[in-house]
Amino acid sequence: MKVQLDPASKRILFAMLASPKTPTEVSRIYGIPVTLVWQKVNRLHELGLLREVFSYVDESGTLRRYFEAVLPVDESEDERELVVHT
Repeated sequence: MKVQLDPASKRILFAMLASPKTPTEVSRIYGIPVTLVWQKVNRLHELGLLREVFSYVDESGTLRRYFEAVLPVDESEDERELVVHT
């Protein structure tokens, strides 16, 4: 399967390759609005490129959801296709 992603989706995916993160953490790291990060995370999750690995309700009652990337990524070029072998 070949998937072409916009730059924001690529940054989100690469951030979650290193270690599981919440969309809020990714928003802070890259300065992408958290609403947009959630939209991209939901889409990447639907595509099977992210999976939820942990969730809990913190002391304030907020649900924290951690996601990680689940694919190998070729990082050889900046503007290229993301190729997922299935």
